[in-house]
Amino acid sequence: MKIDLAPTSFTSKDAFVRAALARARDLAVQSWEDEHTERKSLIEREVASLSKNELARRLVKMMSRPNRARAQISDTMRSKALTMRKKDVPVREIAAELGISIPSVYNITK
Repeated sequence: MKIDLAPTSFTSKDAFVRAALARARDLAVQSWEDEHTERKSLIEREVASLSKNELARRLVKMMSRPNRARAQISDTMRSKALTMRKKDVPVREIAAELGISIPSVYNITK
């Protein structure tokens, strides 16, 4: 998209800059609206093609709690956590250093 403004039609450089910025903003908003209108119509068509049972199943899945990934704990992390725990390092510091949750640290160091 091109901003079609003639600098000679403005009385000052400041007025031209303001007009150019306003036009650029308007073009950006229009582009965003066009893109999201198309996406909205695609979603509406997809929803219309679903059966009631399938639609209900997808809605329940979308509204339910997301699956959380478990922490990937390597043997080196495990040994480091054990040694830090033996040195009486607080569990919060161990978790922060290893990048895992506090309950994970407790599970490792049982």
